[in-house]
Amino acid sequence: MKRFLALFLMVTLLASCMVFAQADDKTSLTVWIPQYQFSKDENAISDIDFWNGILADFAEENNVDVHVEILPWSDYNTTIYTGLLNNDGPDVVYVTDNYDLVKNNLLLGLDSYLTDEEKDNYLLWDIGPVNAEGEHVIVPMDDGIAPGYYNKDILAESGIDAFPETWEDFLAASKAIQEKTGKQAFLQNWGATSGTSALMLAFWPYYFQAGGKMLDENGEISIDNEAGLAALNFLKSFYDEGIFDDTIVSESESIDKFAAGELAFVVADMNKGNTFTNNGVNWEYFFSLKGAAGYGARTATDSFAVAAKSKERGTDALAVKALTLITSGATMDAFHEQVFALPRFTKDSVYTNNPAYDALVSAHTDAVYVVSEFEGKASFEDALQANIQMMFMGDLTPEEVLSETMSYYVDQIKQ
Repeated sequence: MKRFLALFLMVTLLASCMVFAQADDKTSLTVWIPQYQFSKDENAISDIDFWNGILADFAEENNVDVHVEILPWSDYNTTIYTGLLNNDGPDVVYVTDNYDLVKNNLLLGLDSYLTDEEKDNYLLWDIGPVNAEGEHVIVPMDDGIAPGYYNKDILAESGIDAFPETWEDFLAASKAIQEKTGKQAFLQNWGATSGTSALMLAFWPYYFQAGGKMLDENGEISIDNEAGLAALNFLKSFYDEGIFDDTIVSESESIDKFAAGELAFVVADMNKGNTFTNNGVNWEYFFSLKGAAGYGARTATDSFAVAAKSKERGTDALAVKALTLITSGATMDAFHEQVFALPRFTKDSVYTNNPAYDALVSAHTDAVYVVSEFEGKASFEDALQANIQMMFMGDLTPEEVLSETMSYYVDQIKQ
């Protein structure tokens, strides 16, 4: 009997070890995505719940542990760059600025993993960057433009019959609104957590409206020009005329103030309309202001990618499979409807944006400008944001903002 019990215990122990070994052998896949759900509605689905729900069947079908991490936007570029360098970084990753990632071969070439049909399904596939071997390394999204919004009731209260679209008329209307209503007319988010966040709403559109091009004939960033000076002088005039005050350097709540009916004009993400409507704001879109070169709104192409190190980890095929699920029309339709609205970027998507927004963009397709990728972009934009803040504080002139930013970029960032 004792020999039988000993044998039974040994068999049981071996079986347990085999189970644990199988569990240890289970592949682990890590996905990094930034936070997109900022709704305060108690019924709003969180980012983590959304993505865990999307990937649950995938994990079971492929016998893989999927770990989704939702990262803050603050220092996002630095976080993912560092993570992609490390062996314990992400397998699938949401990418914003991709220049340094491509240059340093941190992203997996995708052409050999995807079928021609899968590649053809991505509307912006051909504009994505390629690695040294000529393979595409991202699935480009369409971020849409950041339209302007105006409060129709505040304009009516100020006696303004039509939206003031030129730079000169917009500044004059802003002054009139504050004088006649005592309400704030216009604010920008110069206190954003990164230069990228600040500039995409508060500088690049005006630079394009002034006729600026981000890159010179050599593909290098160059803003120390007539358009850059015009854009900065225009922005500074809001401070000089009392539209902005000293708090503009830390302003980060302009959207909340517009939603509260306290602000006449704001430039914001394309999906803010429902929030404004739900708050009772009588609002309308405007595509952009009209500068010396005409209208100009910025767009960008954030993307999804797979880490090059996934090949070393042996997770590359699974990671690409997860990537195709994440970027499928069905998944992104659900994401755009439940979490954050963006234009569709696949042929198999059936998602439709707000018809008014679609009509707005369709009427100005020739005035939508992509914010280009270039070496050290995130650091450059942080430096430009800081110098513009110093301009508002009276420590730098617009000319000095341009010259000092470019000098710092050439001497420090590129080195």
